[in-house]
Amino acid sequence: MHQHHHTLENQFADRVKLSGLIMPGNTIVLAVSGGIDSMVMLHLFGAVRADWNLHLAVAHINHQLRGEESDGDEAFVRRAALSLEIPCFNKRVDTLGHAAETHLSKQEAARNLRYEFFEEIRRQRNADCVATAHQADDNAETVLMNALRGAGVRGLSGIPERRDPGKIIRPLLFARRRDIEQYANDRKIEFRADSSNESTKYRRNYVRQTVIPMLEASTESDVIASLNKLSQLMHQLDAMISAEVKASMDDSAFIMDGGEGSIAISALQSKPPYLQEGMILELFRKIGAEVESDKVHRVLGLCDLETGSVVQLSKTLHVYRDRDRLAFVRPGETPIMHQAVSLGDSYSVGDFRFSLSAPVSRPASFGSDHRVEFVDAGKLGDHLVLRSWRDGDWFIPLGMKTKKKVSDFFIDEKIPLVQKRAIPILESDGSVVWICGRRLDDRFKITHKTKSVVRLEFNPTSLHH
Repeated sequence: MHQHHHTLENQFADRVKLSGLIMPGNTIVLAVSGGIDSMVMLHLFGAVRADWNLHLAVAHINHQLRGEESDGDEAFVRRAALSLEIPCFNKRVDTLGHAAETHLSKQEAARNLRYEFFEEIRRQRNADCVATAHQADDNAETVLMNALRGAGVRGLSGIPERRDPGKIIRPLLFARRRDIEQYANDRKIEFRADSSNESTKYRRNYVRQTVIPMLEASTESDVIASLNKLSQLMHQLDAMISAEVKASMDDSAFIMDGGEGSIAISALQSKPPYLQEGMILELFRKIGAEVESDKVHRVLGLCDLETGSVVQLSKTLHVYRDRDRLAFVRPGETPIMHQAVSLGDSYSVGDFRFSLSAPVSRPASFGSDHRVEFVDAGKLGDHLVLRSWRDGDWFIPLGMKTKKKVSDFFIDEKIPLVQKRAIPILESDGSVVWICGRRLDDRFKITHKTKSVVRLEFNPTSLHH
């Protein structure tokens, strides 16, 4: 046997020991595509399995993007796992359908589906982590691509060796592609070549096949090593910035509301740019969103756009410029409300109950409960609708003579955008009657000429007031 195979195996064992990525006795799910990197990772884990008393499982996802080739990869990985006596879990997904549904690129959709599946298997196996086969060349390409995209410190720190909430580890980040190829050659490890890796229409392939070789030829330096060194320095800097961000996060600048939240633009802009990036990333973390660092500058760009501007980070997370705040909203969670209502009826809609009495004579006195209002029955039209707030809505607040935009009223009342979408508005023939639980429109108030009234009642079951 060549000395060389042991080199990568020894380096691998040393690296995982030194970094604490893996502990003896761990259960690890290996993400195996069938390509050279993941097949080498599979064999490296196989080599240390006994010494480290590891429990392994293989996870393979078939994205069904390359027809027979994808199916061939699936069968190949299953055979490889079987020959090493490691249980194998496969899943087929409709990546193109998912991409269309979520308005994501094919790559992003594939990535999301992949990590969801890995996490599913990790939980099912009660495993400590999921190992992916990213290596040093992948990291260098990521750093360069992030630099070209204008990403900040987090982006320039490249691929993290460990990614928490998802418990992902990348134990091959120390290894160069050429060492992996040498090891596969020495150990006669079979692998599958992915035809889409050859296409330079993907930015990463173009960077890998054209840009980096060109840089190496013209500078005669080891570009991959230099970019990995930059990545390590930026990773350390990122850790320092994260500590500073936590210390400088003024809680009054934040409003958190479950998986949604907002931050004051003034609080952001009072900090230097490197801290602004960190604050946005920290806010994502607080609301439990996994967001790639290169999207952060798109969010920061909203600070210079007008109210109502939006960045759609994913199907489930949008960021709005809302006057002097950036609001992080999960649009799927507050469905658009539109419910026709009639006098004398009661309705249960979403998180609240709403009722309207039939016209009754005017009561002697009115209580101060903001959930109950009385309006002039004669002023109500034929078409009554309970609906969500819309941009451009206006009303004349009770006691005032001039129109006010509902969005301005919400801002004055310090109601976060997150909540605005859940506050129902009663509309009569296209005019706002009542912002439920908040303010009546002056045009529908009771006057000395009022003959009969309608009692409106709004009872939230889980709205924040």
